[in-house]
Amino acid sequence: ARVGGARGGRGGVRRVVGNPGGAVRERGPALRRGPASYEVKGAAVGLYYNWRRFGEAIRHYDKAATVMESDYTNAGMIISCYKAIGDTEGALRVASRSLERAEKIIAQDPDNGSAMSFVVGALATLGETERAKEWATRAMLLDPDNVNMRYNFACMLITDLNDYEAALALLEPVFAKLRTAVMHWVKTDPDLDAIRETPRFKPLLAAPPARRRQSRDPPRNRPRARIPG
Repeated sequence: ARVGGARGGRGGVRRVVGNPGGAVRERGPALRRGPASYEVKGAAVGLYYNWRRFGEAIRHYDKAATVMESDYTNAGMIISCYKAIGDTEGALRVASRSLERAEKIIAQDPDNGSAMSFVVGALATLGETERAKEWATRAMLLDPDNVNMRYNFACMLITDLNDYEAALALLEPVFAKLRTAVMHWVKTDPDLDAIRETPRFKPLLAAPPARRRQSRDPPRNRPRARIPG
């Protein structure tokens, strides 16, 4: 699933999925504000996605996306849900909305890596592969150390281009920077299902938290991963 946020992280959602019980307690005040609260929908949808209850996740993502017309993250996350249940038509339908919203954000904030990653995901879903690659290449040049953006591009390479080796090249340095709580999301994200049993991916999940923290800064001589052209 694509990772999003104001500047490049599905941080709120990831805090929820990493600690569901704590999330429910944390969102208590929001829950009391009523079911239409944007914050409530964000908390609930993270739980449903993490539990792979995609039908309910779609419903909550869609409701959250209607609260704010500029919200491209929830609008974009629905794409992954539809792909997870095999609904290609649904994915195409919501990809257009996600693309339109993310492009508007970039028009105001050209260096927004999060929005660019959602543009790339939407374009790939819509079959505009070359445009998606062009956007991804540009984004990687502008913000090469954006962990969440790299994760999103890897998801696109897996689900839309079936280029698993290129996806793994993007993910390997990303995993060195992920916190333990975030790994709960990674372990259930359907966008990664196609590579879970590969010899190159399994060690990434098996690495102990201490090792990931020690590897927070990737070696300077590591070659930058590239989006295949």
